[in-house]
Amino acid sequence: MTKPPDRGPAPASASPARQPTLRQLRGFKEVARHASFSRAAEALALSQPALSSAIRELETLMGVTLFDRGTHHVRLTPAGQAARAQIEWLLNSYTQGTDDLRRLLDTQAATVRIGCIPSTMHLLAPAVAQWRLRHPEIVLILSDHLNDELMAALANGELDIGLGLDFGLAPGLAAAFVAEDDLVAVLSDSHRLSRRRQITWQDLKREPLAVLSRGSTYEMIVSALRQQGADLAATDTLNYTDTLYSLVRAGLRVGLISRLYTQGQRPDGLAIVPLQHPRLTRRISLMARAPEQQARAAVQRCYTELASLLRARAAAAA
Repeated sequence: MTKPPDRGPAPASASPARQPTLRQLRGFKEVARHASFSRAAEALALSQPALSSAIRELETLMGVTLFDRGTHHVRLTPAGQAARAQIEWLLNSYTQGTDDLRRLLDTQAATVRIGCIPSTMHLLAPAVAQWRLRHPEIVLILSDHLNDELMAALANGELDIGLGLDFGLAPGLAAAFVAEDDLVAVLSDSHRLSRRRQITWQDLKREPLAVLSRGSTYEMIVSALRQQGADLAATDTLNYTDTLYSLVRAGLRVGLISRLYTQGQRPDGLAIVPLQHPRLTRRISLMARAPEQQARAAVQRCYTELASLLRARAAAAA
């Protein structure tokens, strides 16, 4: 009979090898320590049959006998002696790792990450400073974002709380209304329209304009200008407020911007005039995970108290 060709060892199974459980490893450690199944079972608050079963499962998994069991003795076999130090190291590493994880989560529990759109920072910063005086044990991390980025960061958990524009919330988010923000014209104080109590969009139809380039406010302004038949090609689209204010102060442009962007500016050389017909407003809201989805008490407390502080500041400034 012809001998079949040697095809080598059978391929390894695609499924991962079974690993010892913590219950088994802890059982081994206590039996080795007490040299007794009954005393080890008592230390582990297990029944002796359950402990014996765990040790047999471990021996089967490892493919060796770990204990020499006699009528009046339990001793480690040479294999058990060899395994003891490694098993104790594994258990100590696990304990250290869980302690490190607990410390990390304790630190996270005492940290609240807050973001806002840039125009609202002058509202947020004083309220945050006031809140920190009441809760010095909580670490607050502040950042600024465009509104779309802010909403995405709230939805994916990068931020705990956000102050921005409420144009519709992602599932699982809640919002507390803080203030209404309207669009205004910013002019040089020597401009012919600077003494008006209000300006219509039609008044600006032939004026050289400047707007900030990104975000929802830009889209609102462009839509209004189109409706008035304004020449958008003559409108400067800028990245930074400092550039816009410099052009306005020099009398080169009329700036179109949200009122919140004007409240941190020096008023010298500027006139800020409401825009009407139509009056365009933005809803400023404090946003966070809905209470039923918020597991961290520090975040929920900060959100509730900041909403109250912000409403009070917005009302005082109105």
